[in-house]
Amino acid sequence: MKMPNQWTTGEVIEFAKRVDKKTWVAVAIGSVVFFLVIVFLVFPAWIERPLLRRDVESMQAQIRQVNALSQKRAGWEKDEKILGALIEKTRVRVFTQDELGLLLGQVSKKASESRVDVLASKPMTEQTVFPAPYGAKYQPSGYEFTVQGGYHDIAYLASRIEGNEKLLRIQSLRIVASEKSPERHITGLKIWAFVVPPPSAVKAPAAGEKSVKQ
Repeated sequence: MKMPNQWTTGEVIEFAKRVDKKTWVAVAIGSVVFFLVIVFLVFPAWIERPLLRRDVESMQAQIRQVNALSQKRAGWEKDEKILGALIEKTRVRVFTQDELGLLLGQVSKKASESRVDVLASKPMTEQTVFPAPYGAKYQPSGYEFTVQGGYHDIAYLASRIEGNEKLLRIQSLRIVASEKSPERHITGLKIWAFVVPPPSAVKAPAAGEKSVKQ
């Protein structure tokens, strides 16, 4: 007996003619049942269910991530407030151009209150700019002072300058003993005031200019 895959077309047609209607109905019903089993049992079990499981796992991972971020949110908001307050506190300490015009008088007043005499003062000829992006927001403006006073009085003056409400920093301090007044030393002070530059003053360091490193 030949195998079905060895049948010719004529043999297949002849076989189909010999099969009665009941057999064809049974074959049709079996085919429908097989199709329904594939659609409603096999497909959900082997295809839809793994896809659904993957979606559920992905959603659970997202929920865990959101919960973790929510727990950190309070800390982030606290840090943001602290940093915001620090930035604002620093911003108000920077000199404006109008306030810079009062700097010489302020330093002279501090020197007088520290029992130190101001012998001379002048703006520094040295031009300095901060590197980008700081140069767009801040600019150091330097002044040289020659003062005379006792060692402790000069130290007190330096402390008051560094602790000034507006940002002042001593770039250098040079004490020279005075032969005429051994107890009152002559001191050279170089001071930087940090200023908000006008838009026209913002530029990159040119040749011969120093760039201040943060």
